[in-house]
Amino acid sequence: MNIRIRTMAFTAAVLATCILHAGISTPVWPQTRKGKSKLKLAEVPMTPPLVAELAYTNLLSIMQSNVLLGVSAGPFSLEPKVKRKTGEIKMWSYSEKDRATKFKVKIKVLAKNGKFKMKISQALPESVVVCAPGKAAVVNELATIAGGVFLMGASNQYYSPSSPENIVHQVNVSAFMIEKCEVSNGRMCQVLQWAYDHGLLNASATSLQNSEGTPQTLINLANYACDITFANGVFLVKNGREGFPCSVATWYGALAYCNYRSDIEGFTRCIDFTTWSCDVARTGYRLPTEAEWEKAARGGLVAQWYPWPGAGGVCTDHIDGSKADYYLSGGTFHSDLAVCGYYNGGQLPPGGDMANGYGLYDMAGNAQEWCWDWYKQDFYKDAAATAPDTMGPVQDGALFYKVVRGGGWGMQSHALRCAARDDALPTDSAYRGIGFRCVRRP
Repeated sequence: MNIRIRTMAFTAAVLATCILHAGISTPVWPQTRKGKSKLKLAEVPMTPPLVAELAYTNLLSIMQSNVLLGVSAGPFSLEPKVKRKTGEIKMWSYSEKDRATKFKVKIKVLAKNGKFKMKISQALPESVVVCAPGKAAVVNELATIAGGVFLMGASNQYYSPSSPENIVHQVNVSAFMIEKCEVSNGRMCQVLQWAYDHGLLNASATSLQNSEGTPQTLINLANYACDITFANGVFLVKNGREGFPCSVATWYGALAYCNYRSDIEGFTRCIDFTTWSCDVARTGYRLPTEAEWEKAARGGLVAQWYPWPGAGGVCTDHIDGSKADYYLSGGTFHSDLAVCGYYNGGQLPPGGDMANGYGLYDMAGNAQEWCWDWYKQDFYKDAAATAPDTMGPVQDGALFYKVVRGGGWGMQSHALRCAARDDALPTDSAYRGIGFRCVRRP
């Protein structure tokens, strides 16, 4: 028997599903790096005959329901090495050289009792979600935001004069790079698996903490709303949730992700796990400061409520379910999170591409987003608020909450304004409430 599969990198859950449907035993996941281009993902013993169980409609259904075309790493290929005499697939290999602009599935089964052939081709978006234990590639496109002065906050002509964002002030922010989309469950799963494989996490089915420095809860795995599970040394994303924002990570969990991703990509960590302080001069990933977040959200616009231009490039303060995911918006996802970057021109009800002027998605609605700063309601009255590259108020023992921005799917539209401020305990891992995106220096 000869089976060849050539496709993008499957999630562990997808591989397990295909294996179960094909009558193959559950795979093990040795993480062994082989040079720069290949990574050993699994050893999958197979016992023929399998043709009867690899029905076209069954396999096609598996592919269509589990392969998620979302927003993360680029398309890759998995090619099984076949031991011809026994029909045993010896291992799956991951190859970076097979990046392509199309998603292709080619399956060919040859056996004494029949033949089976299938070919699927589908155009890919800019990138796709990939989650496989041990795979080190983690990609999410970054936008570069030029340094300079911008107007932060909102005056009472736009909103309530008692609001904590009421004082409009100038802030000078150095150039930085920010992820175009919120961190997805798929990307979080990749990074957690890498960190666990390298001894950087203490994990169980219900808890997850960093093993270095001062331990903190990173994700509450016992939370029924958590889309990531852990068992037998493997992190998995619940089926179909790979492309949705990772929205139950604590503030500490978001910072840990930043450090681990920095490790993976060869940057210098910004976060000290002992003091949970941040050195922004380093090259690694971190959370945006509140000022960086608002500058990025505005997309170059001045004195606008929301972060997008209207039809024909004319700025507008109008918001509806075709533009963002928020409470009673009437959109497809108005009662829950939307897929990262969903509002990209293909949403229902139909709308335009809702990336802002910097090419960023979901800066208004979907999941709220963690910022670095401690939250102080009247901070805009302090001199520190206008300091270059301000990192927010200094912790004096009286601050207990961290800044969250952007509004969320369960919030009214006014909470989605660029200037709107909110807060949450850094240990909070509420019901699909707060996500994040990373920044770093260019």
